[in-house]
Amino acid sequence: MASSTIPTQKKGRSRRSGTPWTRGGCITCKSRRKGGCDRATPSCNNCLKLGRVCEGYDDLWVTPLGPSAPVFKSTKGPKRRRLNSSSPSQPLSPSPSQSSSDPWQDLQLSPQPITPGWSVPSSPQYRVIDLDVEESSQEQDSGEQDCLSVIPKPQGFLSHLSGHEAHYLQYHEAMASQRLANLESEHNPLRSFLIPRAMSSPLLMKAVCAISAMHLSNRTDSLDAKTAAIDFYGRTLRGLRSVMAQSVTDGVPDDAMLAVGMMCKYEVVRGSVKQWVVHLTALHRLIASRGGLGSMDPEAAHFLRGLYVYAYSMGQISNRKKVLGNLILADTDMETPRLSIYLGFTENILKICACVAELPSLQGDEISLRLAIASINDSLLTWTPSSTRLNIPQDLTQSTLVRLKLVAECFRDAGFIYLHSILEHMYRDTSPTSHASPQTPNSVVDWLSLISTPKQIAIDRLLARIQSFPLDDNCEYSALTFPLFISGAESEIFEHRDLVLESLGKLQENFGIGNTLRAKDVLRILWARRDATSQDPSLKPHWMDVLEELKWELTLA
Repeated sequence: MASSTIPTQKKGRSRRSGTPWTRGGCITCKSRRKGGCDRATPSCNNCLKLGRVCEGYDDLWVTPLGPSAPVFKSTKGPKRRRLNSSSPSQPLSPSPSQSSSDPWQDLQLSPQPITPGWSVPSSPQYRVIDLDVEESSQEQDSGEQDCLSVIPKPQGFLSHLSGHEAHYLQYHEAMASQRLANLESEHNPLRSFLIPRAMSSPLLMKAVCAISAMHLSNRTDSLDAKTAAIDFYGRTLRGLRSVMAQSVTDGVPDDAMLAVGMMCKYEVVRGSVKQWVVHLTALHRLIASRGGLGSMDPEAAHFLRGLYVYAYSMGQISNRKKVLGNLILADTDMETPRLSIYLGFTENILKICACVAELPSLQGDEISLRLAIASINDSLLTWTPSSTRLNIPQDLTQSTLVRLKLVAECFRDAGFIYLHSILEHMYRDTSPTSHASPQTPNSVVDWLSLISTPKQIAIDRLLARIQSFPLDDNCEYSALTFPLFISGAESEIFEHRDLVLESLGKLQENFGIGNTLRAKDVLRILWARRDATSQDPSLKPHWMDVLEELKWELTLA
């Protein structure tokens, strides 16, 4: 017995009995310390020495984490590093601008599709480098809790992911997927569909990680997350260019279509006022080139349809001159549409608002214009949440459905406000490029008389309804950016400004979508200019004029 243990002691492999040896580390410190952090399992010996609350060795990948999971909220720990003589002689504590690029270039994904069952043998060299770089990310010049806490390196079929991909994929599963949809359910396709799909598509994985990192950056002001988002974004675009070059002969694959859709969402999360139009136009053309969505995998088509209809309709509302053409609705050969995580019950209202955006094209034809206004008014009046036949998931609670219907009612009021706004802008638009005949005050009064709901009544009703909401982190409320913006832009009541800004601030705080910040920026500029010209109503600026002067392409999706 003694002779069998002596060689083991010489190799330094002896360990205390009573607990199993663990290859990984605990959730809190994510490392295998030389001091034997696993000697106190299920707690961590290292955490106990430092007096930290230890979260143990549970596998994060067994059950999806909830938003309150402490793995993304651990406090800053002391820097401790393991060196490897075979690793390159380079700094292992990169600056914030480098932390999300150089150290991870050695772990690029294979360009070939990777199936979920495929894995890469673990490499001690790569594992040590992963630990060193991950520990260096804790060096934040902040005393506050950091949402960039590192997660354990996944095992098994997830081992083909780099450390950054694993981290941001976990964040997407645990947090971002709940905040980036307008409807949360057990079968949220941002998790149930997109994650398995991304696991077998390096291109789609990069797009998902780009959105996840940008969302984390919005919520934490983390420079590391923002740098990672930019890196994943650039790698996604390079991958798309490569795929498009091959698609001349092979056709555009479904994953490339999904990746372009994710780039549209990335720009919304980032708060872009330019680039999102480029991606949305590209998606529109790709769908047209495929002959619609009917040729796609049914699950992919359902997911992309909701994203496309929502983004395109919202783009037309605020950027009629940039987002041209009609929606490509390729669901005629599909089953009854399912309730979309983006559209909810608002799809018909969005289509009506897109028709409102086209009214200026009828400005030279008074009869057609009046008929169109009357038709739009009737559509808004007769709309109900059940106007569109939808397959509703059985796992949705009654409270979720109530929130969806309340949000849709806000969109109906916003539709009336938007209709008034466009007609008033048409009357005041004296652009020299306009080919419309001059309008008289009487003609504008005639137009507005065709609308059954006065503008201020619609504004008051909308804001009163929003005041009755808790505006908590139930993601159904994340769709309220457009109703809040249009009511703030059109209200004449000064007190409404604080309510609108406060509500938009809650949306930003709860959901981390960057376009709410851009909406607030536009409103502040608009109000400042209105206050400056309050003595002369004829100089009152319109929100569309402000966007034109700023050269912003605002999206309210």
